[in-house]
Amino acid sequence: MAAPTHLEPNWAIRPFRPDDAPAVRRLIESVWQEHFRDHPDPFVRDFYSRLSDVDNANTVYADRALFLCAIAEGAIIGTGAIKRFDDRECEMVRMFVVPIYRGRGIARAIADRLISFAGNAGYDRIRLSSNNALRASHRLYERMGFQLTASWDQGGEAHSRYYVLQIG
Repeated sequence: MAAPTHLEPNWAIRPFRPDDAPAVRRLIESVWQEHFRDHPDPFVRDFYSRLSDVDNANTVYADRALFLCAIAEGAIIGTGAIKRFDDRECEMVRMFVVPIYRGRGIARAIADRLISFAGNAGYDRIRLSSNNALRASHRLYERMGFQLTASWDQGGEAHSRYYVLQIG
């Protein structure tokens, strides 16, 4: 018997559910701590403490928005969301994948679904910000066609890169 030429992924992507909030919060906190536990700036170090959107996802992600979770072996292993900014622009946020599942196309699959959703929802442009230290994320966004742009947060360039993707 010949070996299969394509292996099916051992993970799936589904919409966020209200009872996902604690697990999503733990995932984001753990990934953030992995990268920024010892960061000298408390604003960066304590970013994960500002997750009220996760705790209130059914409200925050209700208006032309979508929050996705990647699931493997019954656990949430990745997240990503589209959040409405205005009628023409949305923001891609909460892109996180646990370390042992990186490199399997999960972030790309989540981002592809989010971009498709944004286009179908009538947005013309997606924006995102990514901490300067997250170089693998920057490579993914750039491969997907996101372009560097000026910061929309005053002083944000001290910590992050800002990207936009025209979709409309």
